[in-house]
Amino acid sequence: MPRIIALFLCLLMHTTFAQSGYQIRIKTEKIEADSIFIKSYHLKNKKFTNIIAVKFENDITIKDKTPLDAGIYIIEADSTLLTEFLISDSKNQKFTISFFEDDIKFEGSKENSANLAYMKQMMEFKIKEKELNAEFQEMQQKEMPNSMMQAYIDTFVLKLENMNVEKRIYQEKVIHENKGLLLASVIQSSFETPPPPQDYYRNRAMLFSYLAEHLFDDFPWEDERLLTTPVLYNKLRTFAQQILQLESENAIPVVLKTLNKSTQNKNMYYVLFDFLEHEFGSVKSPYRNEQLYIAMLRDILNDTDLEETRRLRYEYELNLITKNQEGEQAIDFNILLENGDTTTLYNIEAEILIIYFQNPDCPTCSEFREKMKNMEVLYYALNSGKVKILTLYFEKNEELWRDYLKTRAFKTWMHGWNYDLQISEKHLYDVRIIPTIMLLDKDKKVIKKDLFPNELEEWVKKNL
Repeated sequence: MPRIIALFLCLLMHTTFAQSGYQIRIKTEKIEADSIFIKSYHLKNKKFTNIIAVKFENDITIKDKTPLDAGIYIIEADSTLLTEFLISDSKNQKFTISFFEDDIKFEGSKENSANLAYMKQMMEFKIKEKELNAEFQEMQQKEMPNSMMQAYIDTFVLKLENMNVEKRIYQEKVIHENKGLLLASVIQSSFETPPPPQDYYRNRAMLFSYLAEHLFDDFPWEDERLLTTPVLYNKLRTFAQQILQLESENAIPVVLKTLNKSTQNKNMYYVLFDFLEHEFGSVKSPYRNEQLYIAMLRDILNDTDLEETRRLRYEYELNLITKNQEGEQAIDFNILLENGDTTTLYNIEAEILIIYFQNPDCPTCSEFREKMKNMEVLYYALNSGKVKILTLYFEKNEELWRDYLKTRAFKTWMHGWNYDLQISEKHLYDVRIIPTIMLLDKDKKVIKKDLFPNELEEWVKKNL
């Protein structure tokens, strides 16, 4: 009995070893190169990066005892893309790729053979669609009665719809045949959004709300393997572009609904949230949407299973950015003026007060100051007495501020220092990125915040 067990264990170990790791044979014809590269996709870098580099040979086997992670990979000869291949799990990582003069063949990997066939078929659909569009454009150039043109348009639309139905049937067939594999998820995630009702095209908000809301209808959020493919990032980028077209009140419900869908997988949910935070929540983003970001923060903080490090950061963010909202009273603070007087924000009388939070040595601050100085509309607004500009330094280097007053401060502007440092120490204002421009009315209510110079100029043109 012990001998039988030992033999069984030996066979088991041999089988396990034989199945572990990867072995990829690459055979080429009429290709000249110095190196062969295998690259994997990294979502953090949003690109394929080298993981294997070997000297080029027309018949070469690349292998290792450690299996490749699930994901999409590409093979390059020097900088020339040869093909991609998919890895679904730690099994079935032994296959051959043959490159002929006008064809590619996979042996030992049904999934990659299916993917190759799928890409070829999808190219056929693209060719058909291109031919249909060319035919339609040609017909538009011909003179014909409206009734004939409408009949032709109806025929064209019907052909296009039939082709899309045929394409969807084909895609679902390949998904069914490759159920559980990465290929199935990649195809499912690429389903096109159904066209919206015709009247939506006459309303920008309705159109982009529809497109963004339905972009992820078929997306397999549960498949974490998509994190190591470009599929997810491409989808996220499209989603952000659509959200960017919407006002906050239209964007918020769509974004929250999509975030809720993604909770099927915690890691996918965090990736989506982080991406949207970078695009619409970061103080460095030109697309920052504070109202949308606030809604996102409030939503994620309702998650009882939220990681503690995330919870602490989001609570800090929410506390900071909900201060000094547009329409609210700005928080008062102490100011030392250039003439030596001390005052407070609320004691400065102005119909419109522009607060310019800055550091005098900040290059961007200097650049913004020059742009504002050279704005003709702002110059006239200052001379009319309707506007005052207050440059405000809020850090502790008094010597730096006094040097600025002597050498760089514009004489027609007011200049102050928050000498007790309450702005930075108590986080009275969100000044993580400088310069920051804020507009206040005569009652010190916030009119606008986080303005760029061109936005400030546009506001002055419209309102003063």
